[in-house]
Amino acid sequence: MANITIIKRARFAQVFWFVALWVGGVGGAMLLALPFKLLIRAGT
Repeated sequence: MANITIIKRARFAQVFWFVALWVGGVGGAMLLALPFKLLIRAGT
């Protein structure tokens, strides 16, 4: 029974890190693009 709990906890940790890093990557990309977006808006 303990093995199943450990496996579920490890699986949850993997999914959590995948989601956290994905959100971080998307957020980072948006922050990186923000100044260029503002420059383009200011130029038009």
